[in-house]
Amino acid sequence: MPLTAGALALALVGYGTADAFDVAPGILTLDPPITVQALPQPQADAAPAEPVSTLPESAPIPQDLASRIDPILDQDGMTGGLSIDIRDAMTDEVLYTADENSAKTPASVTKVLTAAAALGTIGADTRFRTETRLSGQSDAGATVHLVGGGDVLLGTGESKPDGVMGHAGLGTLAADTAAALTEAGIDTVTVAADLSRYSGPAFNPGWDRADIGNGYISPIEPLMTDSGLTSTQRGTPRQEDPAQVALDAFAAALEGHGIAVDTAEPAPAPEGATDLAFVESAPVAGVVRHLMLASDNVVSEAIGREVALALGRHGAAAEAPAAVIDALAAQQLDTGSIELSDTSGLDYANRISAHDLTTILQAAAATDGDLSLLLPSMPVGGLSGTLFDRYLDEDTRDAAGKVSAKTGTLRTVTSLAGAVLTADGRLIVFSILADDLDPGTAGRARQVVDEAVTAIADCGCP
Repeated sequence: MPLTAGALALALVGYGTADAFDVAPGILTLDPPITVQALPQPQADAAPAEPVSTLPESAPIPQDLASRIDPILDQDGMTGGLSIDIRDAMTDEVLYTADENSAKTPASVTKVLTAAAALGTIGADTRFRTETRLSGQSDAGATVHLVGGGDVLLGTGESKPDGVMGHAGLGTLAADTAAALTEAGIDTVTVAADLSRYSGPAFNPGWDRADIGNGYISPIEPLMTDSGLTSTQRGTPRQEDPAQVALDAFAAALEGHGIAVDTAEPAPAPEGATDLAFVESAPVAGVVRHLMLASDNVVSEAIGREVALALGRHGAAAEAPAAVIDALAAQQLDTGSIELSDTSGLDYANRISAHDLTTILQAAAATDGDLSLLLPSMPVGGLSGTLFDRYLDEDTRDAAGKVSAKTGTLRTVTSLAGAVLTADGRLIVFSILADDLDPGTAGRARQVVDEAVTAIADCGCP
């Protein structure tokens, strides 16, 4: 049975598509230009990919990858331990392994697990709703409850239907809320945030609070704007109190529509509060694509909590990691090596083997369900997301436009997991995890990993 376009997962992103997701750093130039076939990518509002293209079953499966990969891995400067699993995407035939059952620290490759759990459990078409409710219509005054629904990519202005970041806008919600209040004869309100969707600490105890200042993470609330970002510049601090930022933006917008506003401390909306208005996020498929391209820790952590809620658990940091593992197991995926302390990959305590990770990738390539969107959501070498500046040098250029993978980087960790198309047109899934690297050698290890993937892309080796 041929692989469908949804299973190919080698959709190639140009600047226009990446820019629509607010992740493209600028117009990319490849000199000389690389000729690539553009395959379908899920857009912000796209339905799951349709089977509009196939790979021929006759494309040969590469053999003797060891003779190509081993010399690359044996280069000077490669430190630490490796876990590698490389397979044919169509048949699941194992083509190369190295300590594949050894659990390693995956860094941001953890997001592959979170995304797979979300697609399989929450569903690709699900949207997160932010709404307003009204209580206390009396002489004591009315209260508008701004109810967080898990959308951490809210915009502060009007909704942007063609994007993911800002797809739902607090400005639009305020306009609709003001119209409902005016119709009810109310012109003065108190506004309070309802954050009850998530419980427990908003900040994982395994994280460093300095990472807020470094721009890697912020406290996780079910009501946030712009993923907690304070600037579009990489490395700038994230919001210390994201729910308050969202509340203030909503209150200001409401005042702009002629409603007098006071604010109150966060509190759940009481039973009997009446619905006023709502806005909805982009579908989960688009949110997953954003978190994979931008390697967005905040979105990944929120999605982990949403997986827990979808399984009937609390939306808490303490429950999200186990929920992700259980959601994968429910899809009949191997989870024996997986240990998670968060759902973004910031925590060094996370563990997964290349075997279990590649099993998830191969399952995504072989299905036509929502999980098939996993691989097309990943960055493309030399073109998009966190791979936009990789696969551009002489030693790796042959894989540019042919590899679609999730990156992972910590001080002593580098990892890459995804799919690559061989010179013969065969789709190969792979996981390469390296941890316990000597300080200062992660960059060299990353280059070695990219050269190994390029060796697969170059393979016309039946």
